[in-house]
Amino acid sequence: MKERIERLKKLTYIPQKEIAWLIEQAELAVKQREIIEENKRQQEVTVHQFRQAQKDIQQLSGDRKRYKQALEKIITNLNFAIQVAQNELEGATK
Repeated sequence: MKERIERLKKLTYIPQKEIAWLIEQAELAVKQREIIEENKRQQEVTVHQFRQAQKDIQQLSGDRKRYKQALEKIITNLNFAIQVAQNELEGATK
């Protein structure tokens, strides 16, 4: 392609065939630029979504830890209440 461009630069008259080729190359360059820009945009969207997912995972992990701790406290309190109730039943039956 570089050789063809250099050859065209040296011509004082550019044949119609060569003009068509230049137009085709320019159109291809525009399409390639559009594709590259769209790919960059999609990449930015993907990076944003990934970062948001990371934040969500961290938040859910924290929520899970808090729920687990709360559930452990509830279980401890229920076990204590069960033990108290059993003790009261044993005392009432004696």
